[in-house]
Amino acid sequence: MPMFGKINLKGDLFASLVTFAGVAIARFGSSLILTRILVPEAYGIITILMSVSFTVSMLSDVGTFPAIVRAPKGDDPDYLNTVWTIRFMRAVFNAAVMYLSAPLVAHIFATPVLRAPLQVLALWFLIDGLESNAFPLAARRRNTRIVVYSDLAATILSTAFTIAYCYVTRTFWGMLYGVLLNRALYVSFSYLFYRDSRPRFRFDRVAAREVFQFTRYVMPSSMLTLVLTQFDKAVFLRFFDLRLLGIYGVANNITGQTESLISRTSEMVIYPRCAHNFRENPGTFARSYYTENIRVFAVTAGMVAAIGGAAHLIIAVLYDPRYAQAGDVLQALMLRAAIACIANPAENMLMAASGSKVILVGSILRAISLVCASVVGFYVGGFVGFIYGMSLSALVPLFYYFSRQLKLGVPVIRYESYRILYMACVALAAFLSCRLLVAVFHVSRIRI
Repeated sequence: MPMFGKINLKGDLFASLVTFAGVAIARFGSSLILTRILVPEAYGIITILMSVSFTVSMLSDVGTFPAIVRAPKGDDPDYLNTVWTIRFMRAVFNAAVMYLSAPLVAHIFATPVLRAPLQVLALWFLIDGLESNAFPLAARRRNTRIVVYSDLAATILSTAFTIAYCYVTRTFWGMLYGVLLNRALYVSFSYLFYRDSRPRFRFDRVAAREVFQFTRYVMPSSMLTLVLTQFDKAVFLRFFDLRLLGIYGVANNITGQTESLISRTSEMVIYPRCAHNFRENPGTFARSYYTENIRVFAVTAGMVAAIGGAAHLIIAVLYDPRYAQAGDVLQALMLRAAIACIANPAENMLMAASGSKVILVGSILRAISLVCASVVGFYVGGFVGFIYGMSLSALVPLFYYFSRQLKLGVPVIRYESYRILYMACVALAAFLSCRLLVAVFHVSRIRI
């Protein structure tokens, strides 16, 4: 398969890229509008609400989506309905936890106004629990474009509602109702596909045992993921001041978008392909991992390398000189994203082949290396050293994934060498192009 052939407008990669661009534009546009409508306190409340809901969700994650995609019986009605029943029970539990803990959370944050919106946000879990099995089935059957396009449609419609509601009321409730509407639309769309597989309450013990056998490592892994995603925020102000936190936030927002695309393509494109190949063609599974995903690897790795090489120019064009140091931070964080370009697909490939234990081991290694590398980086190189330490800590789980892939007969050394060389060439080309632009247009304030 050629690396760059005719664009498949119906392909999963094209759908993921279109959705990524559409969601990013919708979020960026709504942010520009809402910051002019609402006071900063409104964003503070929403930030706390989203953080609490994310915490509750991660603490009870059982990984039903990847279970359906990978399981040999993933198309069996008893298995599907058992998974849906487990998912619905989890949703009811999460809603109850969110609703009942609202007074305590409001007390902890010393913000009584949080109580009512937290209790309303509990509805999100109940709505989410009603989602049909259509989307994991679509991923299993390598038709994930209906998933990502549904997500895009829900995002656009709910964003328009949020802006209109906030414009009229000038309160944060528009954003909260927008979150609920987004989930309600997404769940409603799930019933438009695979109507013969609409969920029913069912609890088959054999199927449930198979589900928990696959997902038993998911919950502790999700807890570690929760810690990892909050680590930088928890320790940052102990090492640095608010100015550096703001600089870090600017660079991290850009990096977060690229890492989101990497994660999404790994989960929605690469993982379903690997799971299908492992079930149907285990003999060619290892080599197919590379040959079928060349375009995915080329697009994500190329984007990350280009942003890394052009980091200082990007910051200089988008922000005023006070944020110039964010160029150094963006370069360091794009190194983390470059590692994720290799590690995330490898993790999903291994999960398709050997189950979810690999996620837990990877998360443990990531947590240990993150703490050690960031502290060492801080004492060696201060602020920038801390950022590079966090970024390079991702190498430890990557080496673990490589060792597991080699045992499966995956030609890691050959193909990953190509990918690393490709990223290095793109990054160098972007860097030199930026230097040329600066020289031609004499933009003296840009430091490259």
